[in-house]
Amino acid sequence: MSEIASRELRNNTRSLLKRVAGGEDVVITVDGQPVAALRPLNQRPRWMNGADFARRLAHRQADPGLRAELQVLSPDMTDDLPL
Repeated sequence: MSEIASRELRNNTRSLLKRVAGGEDVVITVDGQPVAALRPLNQRPRWMNGADFARRLAHRQADPGLRAELQVLSPDMTDDLPL
């Protein structure tokens, strides 16, 4: 999380908001003391690296019955199909 002086916020508002829109959290300071935080709104990112993707999915589990249902619907393997 970056700390930005209120003076920089005033002088470079657009570039600072671009950074926040890109996912960066920013703390605004006045006389060196934190007074506010700028954070991106809860929007889905357009791109995510593999490590972040894996971390987000690590705590999620698909429908436990899905595997059994898929095996009933399609018992044959598709490994022999060309890609």
